[in-house]
Amino acid sequence: MLDRYYQRELSYLRELATEFAAQHPGVAPLLAGQSNDPDVERILEGTAFLSGLVHEKLDDEFPEIIHGLMELIFPHYLRPLPSATLIEFTPKPSLREKTLVPRGVTLNSLESEGTRCSFTTCQEVELSPVAIDKVELKVAGDRSGLLRIDLSVVGGELGQLNLQKLRFFLAGVYSEASARHWMIQTRTRRLRIIAPDGTGSPIPLEAMMQVGFLPSEALLPYPPRSFPGYRILQEFFTLPEKFLFFDVTGLEVLASHAKGTSFSIEFSLADLPLELPAMRKEHIKLFVTPAVNLFQHEADPILLDHRQPDYQIRPSGSNPAHYRIHTVNKVTGFIQGTVSQREYMPFVLFNPQADAIPVYSLHHRRSPLSGEVDLHISVAYPASHKQMTTETLSLEVLCTNASLAETLRAGDINVPTESSPILADFTNLSAPTAEIQPPYGNNLLWRLLSHIFLNYQSIASADNLRAMLKLYIFQETRNRNAVLTNTKRVEAIRTLKLEPTDRFFQGSLLRGQDIILDLDHQEFVGPGDAFLFGAVLNIFFANYAAINCFTRLTVQDSNHKERFSWPTRLGDRTLL
Repeated sequence: MLDRYYQRELSYLRELATEFAAQHPGVAPLLAGQSNDPDVERILEGTAFLSGLVHEKLDDEFPEIIHGLMELIFPHYLRPLPSATLIEFTPKPSLREKTLVPRGVTLNSLESEGTRCSFTTCQEVELSPVAIDKVELKVAGDRSGLLRIDLSVVGGELGQLNLQKLRFFLAGVYSEASARHWMIQTRTRRLRIIAPDGTGSPIPLEAMMQVGFLPSEALLPYPPRSFPGYRILQEFFTLPEKFLFFDVTGLEVLASHAKGTSFSIEFSLADLPLELPAMRKEHIKLFVTPAVNLFQHEADPILLDHRQPDYQIRPSGSNPAHYRIHTVNKVTGFIQGTVSQREYMPFVLFNPQADAIPVYSLHHRRSPLSGEVDLHISVAYPASHKQMTTETLSLEVLCTNASLAETLRAGDINVPTESSPILADFTNLSAPTAEIQPPYGNNLLWRLLSHIFLNYQSIASADNLRAMLKLYIFQETRNRNAVLTNTKRVEAIRTLKLEPTDRFFQGSLLRGQDIILDLDHQEFVGPGDAFLFGAVLNIFFANYAAINCFTRLTVQDSNHKERFSWPTRLGDRTLL
């Protein structure tokens, strides 16, 4: 980009110099035509370079003022969306009891271009010596069916485990896996736990729960000032497989069979479609979690000498190009010549009453040479701060491996770290998704205005809802297929109707909305994809609703072939 401005300015200067020399030959004879004087050429080239920088800045669609407003109002919007994948843990034979792998464990990949990519798990994983032996789906002539999952305890007995729940992941190609998820979630009529002696114990349907929507299961770290419904949208558009989990609770009924070594879970199904996805052992997995290419890293220390308005933040490492700063978590200043240090607070958290608190602000700026977006930091002090001292800034940051993680394939993330579990191996089931850059310069002002308008206006129309959702389909990614697929999902919204309604809950009368959404299912990869899109919108609407206002979503096919309904929700709670 800069080269084009530079060549244009240099050509203009040479033409202007020739015209000026022709009009004033006695004043500027060396400017007439192509000069053999290298000093004149260097002056023209240097002037063209500086003028090119100025013109590029004037024409830039990268308004730093708009960035500042975005950071204050929608701080999540300018953060890149890192690569993500799904990690499967395999317990080792030495595992004899339940072991919890906490959320936030770091896992490494094989080296790519000399660097190991690091991924952080996004859900707790409760490891246990339990394995799936068989998965079988039987369908009767009346379109009812029975899905049975046979499990066994490896090298032990049920009494050792105190099982309460199991989390299952529906694996395979997304179109088929989402169809399995849809079938289990919408067609299950009864659940039973089959004990080792063959006796069956029914458990309520509420014992089967969808996974992936709680803050504790978030794929992306989100600023507390941002609306959590936007996070759900971004995660679905980035890694829809993240929502193909479900829990089965109520396994305490096995406690009376302490000596047993096997059990089964049965799903009684009804109203099955004619075309069913295959259900085999490899399609249902235990001990799986989403993971994101986001990890703690160090930034190079910054010498704060107050000689420039801001300073670029650079990730440390032998190859800085393999790291991209995602979030700055903490800034500490160490005053030179003393043992004193002070913490800088983010500008948006600045408390005017705390006169002794210095603040920092972050700015995104596109490099005129590389075209990459760099992160810069500036600091400010309260009025009581009189003397500027030289400091060294130490920054705690979250980083990604930029686009390097996209080079990994399924099975490449398998290198243990200090935090990875000792009693389990792990690997990634799928290749990591492509990194997605936020819309730094593509009509960002209009996106901000649209965001503000839609934030304070009702989205109770199909046009407004589509406009809101499209704000979260970022175009800056190598995965053009994902952009097209997400766009088709949003364009599938045909009509949106809201009907006011009331209901009693725990002795109180609540106001709410029945939301009826018409979708064109032909725009989705299958019914499971449409159902998952509706499940995401169900959470989005519930969070978007006014305080103490419940929502009840119904999604129907515009051709009236399918209809999904979700229980009434009040914010993040389901009203039963």
